Amino acid sequence: MHRYKPDLYCADITDVPFANLAAKNIVNICVDLDNTLARRDSAVVEARLAKALEQAQRDNYIKNICVVSNIIWGSGRAERVRRIAEQLRTQHYFAARFWERKPSAIPFLEAMRMMHSTPQTTAIIGDQVFTDILGGNRLGMYTILVRPLGPDHWTTLLTGRRLREAALLARLGLKK
Repeated sequence: MHRYKPDLYCADITDVPFANLAAKNIVNICVDLDNTLARRDSAVVEARLAKALEQAQRDNYIKNICVVSNIIWGSGRAERVRRIAEQLRTQHYFAARFWERKPSAIPFLEAMRMMHSTPQTTAIIGDQVFTDILGGNRLGMYTILVRPLGPDHWTTLLTGRRLREAALLARLGLKK
């Protein structure tokens, strides 16, 4: 397994085959916030994405959801993560500060602790290879890469992360 290669690549959360995951006993979902659930800095989950997650829960394909986001700093940003989790009707969320941010194991381990899950029963859904996918793969979680919902934060642009990610995905045979 390549440490940057996702197990699954989808356009967005609406394309994730939650029934297939549940058949493999992957019923706990960690989900990134920015550009995965909501556009960067938005306080609202994209309605169609929330609906897809709600339907998968009603169908018993998802047992738990935990919103995991790198906030770096700021109580306002942590509050935003809590409000997003509330919109998904979950009490599980982790706002990772600078020293504990993805791809560190800390956010993923904390999410699994909250959901009483293991890497074998947990998937991470995110839009970034170098944070969400790498972090999940390090722990043996099922990793799902989705396309970003909108423009990136200026720090992502400054570091050239998306350009490096696109080149990597092309080498892995995946198109962004």
